[in-house]
Amino acid sequence: MKKNWKLKDLTPWKSSSCGEIGLFDDKELNLLRQELSGLKTNSNLPEVIVKLLYMRGVCDFSGVQRFFYSSTEHSKTNLQWLYDPFLMKDCKEACARVITAINNNEKIMVLGDYDVDGTCGVSLFYLFLKELGTEPEIYIPDRITEGYGISNDAVDSAEAQGIKLIVAIDCGITAFEKVKYAKQKGIEFIICDHHQPPDEIPDALAVIDVHRKDDEYPYKDLCGTGVAYKLATAVAVKLGKPDLTNKYLDLVAVATASDIVPMTDENRILVKEGLKLLNTNPRNSITRLIELSGLESKTITTSNIVFTLAPRINAVGRMGDAKRAVLLLTSEDKETINEYAKVLQGVNEERREVDKNITDDAFKMFEESDDFENGNSIVIYNKDWHPGVVGIVAARLVEKYNLPSIVLTEVNGYAKGSARSINAFNIYDALKQCNDSLRQFGGHFHAAGLELEVDKIEEFKKQFNDIATKGLTDEQLEPVIDVDAEIKISELDDRMIKILNYFEPYGPGNMAPVFVTKDLQIVGEVRKAKANTHIFRVMEPDTKKFFECVFFNSAAYSEDIISGKYCDICYSVDRNFWNGREYVKLRIRDMRSYTLS
Repeated sequence: MKKNWKLKDLTPWKSSSCGEIGLFDDKELNLLRQELSGLKTNSNLPEVIVKLLYMRGVCDFSGVQRFFYSSTEHSKTNLQWLYDPFLMKDCKEACARVITAINNNEKIMVLGDYDVDGTCGVSLFYLFLKELGTEPEIYIPDRITEGYGISNDAVDSAEAQGIKLIVAIDCGITAFEKVKYAKQKGIEFIICDHHQPPDEIPDALAVIDVHRKDDEYPYKDLCGTGVAYKLATAVAVKLGKPDLTNKYLDLVAVATASDIVPMTDENRILVKEGLKLLNTNPRNSITRLIELSGLESKTITTSNIVFTLAPRINAVGRMGDAKRAVLLLTSEDKETINEYAKVLQGVNEERREVDKNITDDAFKMFEESDDFENGNSIVIYNKDWHPGVVGIVAARLVEKYNLPSIVLTEVNGYAKGSARSINAFNIYDALKQCNDSLRQFGGHFHAAGLELEVDKIEEFKKQFNDIATKGLTDEQLEPVIDVDAEIKISELDDRMIKILNYFEPYGPGNMAPVFVTKDLQIVGEVRKAKANTHIFRVMEPDTKKFFECVFFNSAAYSEDIISGKYCDICYSVDRNFWNGREYVKLRIRDMRSYTLS
């Protein structure tokens, strides 16, 4: 689907002091040079870089320092930019209870969701507790029989083992009845969640969720594993071992990138440090996954995590028992690691086949419905679809049709599914308005899960579409690529590319900068690779500067990508690493070609 290109509005930047942030004095430049080694002492930042920083909320030198993690204190490490975990509401109480359990040799259950965030968070806290000399119990609910979050089965399992403390990660913020059920059995809960809480919170010993109305933690976008890491760090600090949790940053990086939370502020620091671990000293389990994924010769990036590693970890939760992912991530035995890594690889292949078949069915169902011409949302249901892939299918519907999408199947007699949204529509708030039609729901701005009676689907569908129709303008429904700047490719010299590297890691809120360049010529051979991918070169006629381009899923553009044609391209700068060498390509997002008369 070809898209509109929308240049981001820089009017506020032009009229503010932000336009001056590229003009540093010698002292500031010397400090910044520690991180941006490509700068010379008498250089200013290129204007396009200044604009990119502004669009990320960076308007002064201290903001630039924090964004690039440079410091006036040479001893200050990146991790020292992190916020104090004790600023989180209930962290002090949770920390004290965990330490009491450790000192009294109590057995602790670590419970989490079955997705990457949940399994990484459980793995992190399990390994942390083991490091402190305890033998914790792992519990991951079965997606089909128990559903999302805390279950009575989990509480019963804890009771049977004499466990009096459960730490719930990436879930629990709406588990009122389950926490009450546990309390009746003398079992306490510590909840580490990051989902939007309802007006009230469960009556747990501690509820750590930065979205609580009474929470004053400065950063609100940690994932569930990030919250678990902060609690573990708090415990480590109290025990006089503040650096003990650094070894788990690889798990934090995998979870944060996978959960599609904003890659800003604290998340950028955690992921950047985690990527260092993944690329220098990854745990054996992740090393084996990297090998099976064909990434062993590459530098691991957030893109590799999201599109290659995460699907393998996620697959076992989608298709069966997610505990297998935790057993892999927490093992040090090579035979066990190899066994579970191969299981994850095989289950992911199965998941891909199921995903493709259901996606094809969903596309066909929507295009044959009345909503295809008239609706501002997609709500589709098939009782036979696998519940483990409905979230992926919803995301593919959003990608193809640019509409808020909900995919439902039947689980235990109820319609259950996943919702995904476009940037202009808060799907959590929309579901909140449909609360009377739903048995339960939860999530955040872009993604949510829900459950309702099967006979209420049509009523809910109409209600949801009415909300989408009222809340979305025609302009918001048009697929748009937000463009950071229009530049010439001759501006992409080594210095510019080096500075762009420091904007990584990329993710929501800090996406790879998107540029537009016009009046280029396609030169040389155009190659077609697998999966509808085109590889070709573009040249700037007046400077003869050229770059290789890669355009994925570009079958619809075959008539545009012809050697000799002129084109305007919308792209990001993509670094590829192979055997220690870096290759720079332009990753095409969209293009328009023409022939000079």
